Amino acid sequence: MMTMTTNNSHTTDIIERLNAMTVQESTTPSCFNYFNNNINSNNKFTLNQDLNETSRKSMVTWITQVQTTLSLSPESVWIGMSFFDRYLSSNKGQSQQVLNNKAKFQLAAITSFYTAVKIYEPVVLGMDILIQICRGTYSEMDITSMENEILNALDWRVSCHTPMEFARHLLELLPEEDDIPSCQSEVILEECQKNLDCTIADMYFSSLAPSVVGIGCLASALTKNNTLTLSEKQTIWSRLSSKEECKFDLSSKEVIAVIHRLDPPTTSHDASSKLTTTSSQSNNHVLSVPSSPVCVTQVARQA
Repeated sequence: MMTMTTNNSHTTDIIERLNAMTVQESTTPSCFNYFNNNINSNNKFTLNQDLNETSRKSMVTWITQVQTTLSLSPESVWIGMSFFDRYLSSNKGQSQQVLNNKAKFQLAAITSFYTAVKIYEPVVLGMDILIQICRGTYSEMDITSMENEILNALDWRVSCHTPMEFARHLLELLPEEDDIPSCQSEVILEECQKNLDCTIADMYFSSLAPSVVGIGCLASALTKNNTLTLSEKQTIWSRLSSKEECKFDLSSKEVIAVIHRLDPPTTSHDASSKLTTTSSQSNNHVLSVPSSPVCVTQVARQA
């Protein structure tokens, strides 16, 4: 009886956390494809044709290289690009000028990541290290000024939940009889993170709620698991979908669109659709590096 009470309490806590996270994301200003916004409200700025989704993807590649080199969390990349996309979607401050200047565009992306690391990492990315990584392309004043610009445009709303947080919480919701072995859970979450890494570089996902992206990445990861049978996968997803207390739909059109974007369906086999269809029916220290891992200007030229 004690164990059952404890498990029910744990499940309730997780559901309450998920619902609170969902409420918070609903109050966060959404993003849009700012590259399609040709002019601002005053008709003053036309977008620089050299800046496009490929430019953004190049910056994601650069930031990911830095994150990997410095052994930072991959979720910091997602958070940094969330700040970046929200800033450029805000139409506040100098965001329109940033969209018309490649150097400022790069600086905004780098600074967004730097801010995410400052807030969410248990380590400190020193300003001197960041300047070294950028090969002196930007000064401390450039970075601090851009940081203030971004934070003001975001109204200092930097608290956010990542898609991986939703995925981890959902796996924790599985009842004891469906408990996934820790090794399997880790494999699923690793695949989920790989999916999320792909979404960061794709502008399409920037306008979606983190919960939608997280659910889609988790469903895709579960589908790709080679150990669980299709029946077991469907049972797990059905169990998760049966949590009526949760305030989001695991089989919504948005989630299915994410799954298909990650794993385009084929005429011969579409396990992701089978999965979702079944469910719908049921300590700070300073980092140091010996040398610059990458060069900002070199990556940017490829944009």
